[in-house]
Amino acid sequence: MSKDRKYLLALPLVAAAFMVIGLWTGFYFSKGGENSAAREKLDEVFSIIEDSYVEPVSYDSLVELSLPELIANLDPHSSYFAKSEREAANRDLEGSFYGIGIQFQMLDDTLNVIEVIAGAAADEAGMQPGDRIIEVDGKNIAGNQTNENDIFSMLRGPEGTEVTVKVKRANSPKPLTFDLIRGEVPVSPIDASYLVNDTIGYIRLGKFADNTYPEFLQALAQLRFDGAKSYIIDLRGNGGGYMNPSVLISNEFLPAGKLIVMTKGQFGGDNSVLFSDGSGSFSNENIVVLVDEFTASSSEIFAGAMQDNDRGLIIGRRTFGKGLVQRSFELPDSSEMRLTVQRYYTPSGRCIQKTYKAGHNGEYETEIFDRYDRGEIFKIGRAHV
Repeated sequence: MSKDRKYLLALPLVAAAFMVIGLWTGFYFSKGGENSAAREKLDEVFSIIEDSYVEPVSYDSLVELSLPELIANLDPHSSYFAKSEREAANRDLEGSFYGIGIQFQMLDDTLNVIEVIAGAAADEAGMQPGDRIIEVDGKNIAGNQTNENDIFSMLRGPEGTEVTVKVKRANSPKPLTFDLIRGEVPVSPIDASYLVNDTIGYIRLGKFADNTYPEFLQALAQLRFDGAKSYIIDLRGNGGGYMNPSVLISNEFLPAGKLIVMTKGQFGGDNSVLFSDGSGSFSNENIVVLVDEFTASSSEIFAGAMQDNDRGLIIGRRTFGKGLVQRSFELPDSSEMRLTVQRYYTPSGRCIQKTYKAGHNGEYETEIFDRYDRGEIFKIGRAHV
């Protein structure tokens, strides 16, 4: 049975699930978290469905369809990932993976290679940017037949395993076939690092991932060796990631005893206050931090620490405004829930989380476009803070 057909048959169950979610959510928040009655009602609804619904019900499927909507009603950043979605959800923050070593983009329903990573299997076999992959292991992936997550699963795999790709190249009359052996592919969070002039170093930091801190420190050390005495840290477009690398990088630029970030949760045990320890190697150099409307989360922690400690000059547009901290919880079936457990505050006590309404995540996401409509992005003095 096709996926679309399954969804069509599941619509009555989805509607029932969403109704239950609405009842549960409304009751829970109206009672200030005293949820025993809400749980009792939810159990009763499931019991009625079991006893009276016209067809047999798969409760696993019903819960799987309900959980994303339930968790999304808490706040814009709490989320649920089924077991099959976890790898894709964590992919961007991994330090490395096993694959063929390309970056691609789907354009006109075709996989276009935009970068071939030096030393990886695709590079050694002779693949080039601009190649269009049309088959993987004999399966056609051109057109609307395959989504990006499926393609990731096909190209990645255990180290040492083989994958065959067929490529259409602009200057080749016939498709080219490459037999590739998957190997470790490093994912660098540093998009660029170079000297602007004899004494100013520039680093563009793309994300805060597992390997961000050591690679960032290495880039700083190399720039210093090359003669840099001041640094530009470019966080434009950096949507964040893990909090710990941001704290460690902040520590590199601060003298001892400076507040980096505070976090506060519902319970006292969730609160933390993090200070610099004086071990940073770049606490005296001048720095400038570049930000824009897509600078978010861990990037805002770093920018806030530099700004509130008068440590660096912040240049750019108003940042995204994500001040919520998520913790991952693995569920019994290996699915994952990322739940907001804390708010973070900059050293001056600011929580930069922008306004949201539970269950209105669409409005939250489109707030960036509202800034464009107001002229904030292009006109000085139009920022609504």
